[in-house]
Amino acid sequence: MIREFFTSRVGGVSSGSFTDFNLALHVGDEIDAVLENREILATALGLTSDRVFYMDQVHGNEIAMVERSRPASQPPKVDALITQESDTALVVLVADCIPLLFRSPSAIAAVHVGRAGLVAGIVEAAIAKLENLGASRSEISAQIGPSICGSCYEVSPEIYLDVISKYPAAATTLAKHTLNLPGAVISILDSYEIEYSRENSCTAHGENLFSYRRDGVTGRQAGVIAW
Repeated sequence: MIREFFTSRVGGVSSGSFTDFNLALHVGDEIDAVLENREILATALGLTSDRVFYMDQVHGNEIAMVERSRPASQPPKVDALITQESDTALVVLVADCIPLLFRSPSAIAAVHVGRAGLVAGIVEAAIAKLENLGASRSEISAQIGPSICGSCYEVSPEIYLDVISKYPAAATTLAKHTLNLPGAVISILDSYEIEYSRENSCTAHGENLFSYRRDGVTGRQAGVIAW
């Protein structure tokens, strides 16, 4: 059975700017607190912590396969994890970017979609990889988790034009240059005729969500998919 969900900042042991369910090791939180939070997540999934996989996300379009026969010594520097292994969970960490989860009968995927990764084609690359593993488009579905909304994500005019030239659905009607990245992701899914659901919460507005744009020093929540 495939399980998919998105965490919030509630339910862990971190404190201060990272209160309290921060799952990221790279943001300045106490390592022991993060490891305890990760253990809480693994326990909730009914898995051991070594079967819950994270990425070193780099805002690109690279993908790593999670395989028992080829265990990685360190989290891979990628923006998507895909597996066909049972009793395995994949995690994408975010604090404004989009956590995108794919399921299919052949494989599951966790994808980190920031502005740079979007433009680099990470969403299309993940879909192509799922198809290469035997999933037809009609069998793939997606979940879009909480991210910064089109009213809050302001960028420079140059960046705005760069993104909307490739994904017109990212454009907004506001006077300032704000990008609707979820709209761009939805336009991609629609073009592939992939069904999706969306948890329509803005990280910058949500008190129970981490937001880098809002707070600067902060933690990371997660999108999690497991089977």
